[in-house]
Amino acid sequence: MHGNEPSLTSAEPEAILRLSGVSFAHGGQTVLHGIDLALVAGTLTTLLGPSGSGKTTLLRIIAGHLQPAPGTVWLGGQNATHFPPEERGLGMVHQHLALFPHLSARRNISFGLEVRGVPRREACSRADATLDLVGLEVTARDRLPDTLSGGQKQRVAIGRALAFGPKLLLLDEPFTALDRQLRQQMRGELKRIQRESGVTTLLVTHDQEEALGLSESIIALRDGRVVQQGAPAELYQRPRDPWLAGFLGDANLVTTGIFMRSQPGEVLLVRPEELLPGTRRDHGDGDCPLIGQAHSVSFRGASCLVTFEADGLFWKMLVPGENSPRVGDRIESILPATAGWNISRGCRP
Repeated sequence: MHGNEPSLTSAEPEAILRLSGVSFAHGGQTVLHGIDLALVAGTLTTLLGPSGSGKTTLLRIIAGHLQPAPGTVWLGGQNATHFPPEERGLGMVHQHLALFPHLSARRNISFGLEVRGVPRREACSRADATLDLVGLEVTARDRLPDTLSGGQKQRVAIGRALAFGPKLLLLDEPFTALDRQLRQQMRGELKRIQRESGVTTLLVTHDQEEALGLSESIIALRDGRVVQQGAPAELYQRPRDPWLAGFLGDANLVTTGIFMRSQPGEVLLVRPEELLPGTRRDHGDGDCPLIGQAHSVSFRGASCLVTFEADGLFWKMLVPGENSPRVGDRIESILPATAGWNISRGCRP
């Protein structure tokens, strides 16, 4: 403890990390605006936002490389705002991994343990146990980083951050340099590793697919402010902000107060998958038929995203890939009465 800083008696016991009123300015420009958030112990949370939203700055404040002004960082019930990085007990994986190029995969991990006072024999044993956890082949453990594949390097970097048993694992866009197939594989591996180790994990990403598919909770950040925090399904299906609705996937954002579903000025979100193929005779009470012409067609394999114009608006609808229409084709669809989310009022239509 530094100085006369109080303990966090009022914090919820399950919140291993809590930020209170965290702000930060650089060069006269405010980067973060009064951030409040909490991470539940044992969960995997993503900090999601576009470039320039303040994600990396916030991560560096949590890690202790930057000081908030003002604001408080609580770690495990302690006010850690002024703790240096080495006293916070955090593991971190940087975007560029930063492995020691002259040390083998095993030594990249055991060396860090030795620096923390672990005897060499025990450090080597723990390094192998950690490499078992992250799934690095035995034949790769004595090789230098330059001879490893991208996925193998990722495993070593994650293993090095986990080996000493951190309170919290921080990941700063670690999969950016990997190709799509390997990214998807490593996302699955990260989820498995996190589940088996039980370590509380915060992953920074700008990739919406990664955030939705990987995390138990998402913190959406825009212009240095938390827009919303919650489960992926909650943010996708019930966003509180039109920007977030569009950022998290394809969206129809209707603002005209049509169809007796919303008042003028309110914003109604309809996801493309909520529109159903159908004709006027197919709709029931409260359903709305939408008849128009295909404006663009984006083939996605199993499905196809069709943009069509109807009633003076452009709509996006998902259809099976084998039924892909062509630009200019007539599109007949139904907007069900139960579909959509009124963002302005925070309720179903």
